[in-house]
Amino acid sequence: MLETQLEVACKLYNTLLHAEQEEYEENKRTMSMNELRQLALDLRKQNKEFQALHSQVAQQVAERFYRARERLLDGLSNKPKEKKPHKHLSLVYPQSGWRLSDTRQVGREKQVESSFAAE
Repeated sequence: MLETQLEVACKLYNTLLHAEQEEYEENKRTMSMNELRQLALDLRKQNKEFQALHSQVAQQVAERFYRARERLLDGLSNKPKEKKPHKHLSLVYPQSGWRLSDTRQVGREKQVESSFAAE
């Protein structure tokens, strides 16, 4: 499950990258962080694959892209590139109530597929 979410987060990042490129080519402007976050949520609503991500995780992917683009504009890094699934190695769950679990058993001997468990 975690690997699937990492792959989906990578696809969402790449989709936002392409949307930003199209916006710049058509209107010669970049999107704000709020626009990127809203676009991530809209894409999540429209695409079943993106619904595998929690809404706040989708917003964090948008913020990650925004920060990468800001580093480019500040002259601190190169242009954001398309991410490959095996290079996207982290997810951020900003809301409390999640913890990493050392065991794969949660509750009444139930097996979980990922290393995240709700508190």
